[in-house]
This record gives sequence, structure tokens and C-alpha cells, in this order.
Amino acid sequence: MQRTYSMFPLGASGGGLLLLRVALSAALWPFLAATLPSPSSSYVFWLVIGMSLSLLTGLLTPLACVSCIVLAGSQFVSLHSGLAMQVLPVPLIAMALLLLGPGAYSMDARLYGHRVLTLSGKKVADWK
Repeated sequence: MQRTYSMFPLGASGGGLLLLRVALSAALWPFLAATLPSPSSSYVFWLVIGMSLSLLTGLLTPLACVSCIVLAGSQFVSLHSGLAMQVLPVPLIAMALLLLGPGAYSMDARLYGHRVLTLSGKKVADWK
């Protein structure tokens, strides 16, 4: 994950990326409404729940974004879903988040973010 993104921005940029993750998570909720009447599509229900939680916490953000793009593409192709106009923003937001990264206010930044390197009590490099 650290090699995927060169930095995890703090401040207003990090807050903007947090809002982008929340917006993408909220954009997934129409998928839940579409899967509730059909018990055969319960895997989609749990997939959307997992993607939403992953996006809200910022854990495995690239995987969640790619899953959002695939799910939105599959729903857009199927004509019986009736979600064509509601699905349209999901891949665009997911692609933007995939390209920008999760930001500093995410679990990805905590787990895979830049580290401080110290050798024999002397600070050598600070990548924060």
C-alpha cells in the first residue's frame, strides 16, 4: 500500500479525501435498496456493506474502489436494475478516490503510511 501512493495528505486535503470516501460510501446505498427484495442477491448486499465499511474506515481503499467500479458496471449493464442514473456517479467517484488515495485520516495511512527512521538515537529521515 505504501508504494501505491506517494503520500497521505493531511489537513484540508486529507479532510477532502475523507469526504470523498464518505460520499462514495453513501452513493452505494441505492444498491442495498435494489438487493433487499431479492434473497438470491444477498451476496451483493454483503458486498456493498463490506465496501461501505471499508471506505468509511479507509481500510483497503484501492480494493474497495475497484469493487465499486465493477459493481456499478455490472448494474449499469443489466437493464432490469433500473439504477442507471443512480449508478453513474459511483464509478466516477471511485476512480477519483482510486487515483488520489485514501488520505491521512484512514486506516491505510495508519497501517501502511510513512515511517520515521532513527539510527542510534539520531533522526535520519522523517516521511510523515
